[in-house]
Amino acid sequence: MHFEESINFLEKYEYHEKEFHGTSLQHNILSYIWQGDYSSRIKERLIKGNTKVIDLGCGTGQWLIDMSSKYPLSTFIGIDISSRLFPSQEIKPNNVAFLQYNLLDHPGIPFPNETFDFVYLRCLSMTFEEKDWAHVINEIVRVTDLNGCVEFMDFVCEGDIKGPIMNHLCSSLLSFLESKNIKPPSTTKLTEYLNQTNQISNIQLEVKSCPLGSWGGKLGELMLSDFITVFQRFKSILVPFMKISEKEYDKLLIEFDNECVRYQLCCYTYRLYGNKTTYNLG
Repeated sequence: MHFEESINFLEKYEYHEKEFHGTSLQHNILSYIWQGDYSSRIKERLIKGNTKVIDLGCGTGQWLIDMSSKYPLSTFIGIDISSRLFPSQEIKPNNVAFLQYNLLDHPGIPFPNETFDFVYLRCLSMTFEEKDWAHVINEIVRVTDLNGCVEFMDFVCEGDIKGPIMNHLCSSLLSFLESKNIKPPSTTKLTEYLNQTNQISNIQLEVKSCPLGSWGGKLGELMLSDFITVFQRFKSILVPFMKISEKEYDKLLIEFDNECVRYQLCCYTYRLYGNKTTYNLG
């Protein structure tokens, strides 16, 4: 399977079949690290049922499928800018629906106010231009019901990075994104956006680390594999941006495994979540 997808209205680049499997691998790794698929205090409501959940930027829908099997009495909806990774009707659970939609279109989320009990976003930090984040978060809060939960999960893109290769790759990717007016929001900035809505309370931040590479056992090997897959995905745009050859880029990825062991590198993920306590009066 080959297809192109636009990210942030930037350049188009090619995905491959392995991207589907890579996304599923990442989902399983993150679920294991966190010992669960979410941190928001909504489990009892999901079990009871009649609870509506939306996953923004759902990709393959793996998170939704797992959640729907655990909570069959609740309803789950996934939105993504592309439908190419959506599961087939044959494997899609009856309590899950998928919608192809651009969150920067109008309305930002195509549902009425206070529709969802739980709004979830994962790994969307590199999806929007900096100027669009306030709009996206206002839309998230708008469609969240009173006492509903919002949760962001992503990789930490802030702080010092050990290891010259990892630092080179990550700083190059962030510099490329910044050249396109995209700056992954820090957890502090996301918290600020939520506070500015004056509708989200009990905001909590949790961070977990995961080893990268063989020094961290099977988990470290799997996370490194996911990391390499991500940078293979960005190869076509980073090679010219970094002004190196494809051979030099491939060599960096090959040597990265040894660097992980030498520096005992880790990556970090976070969950930022809170509850809606007042209605949108705007």
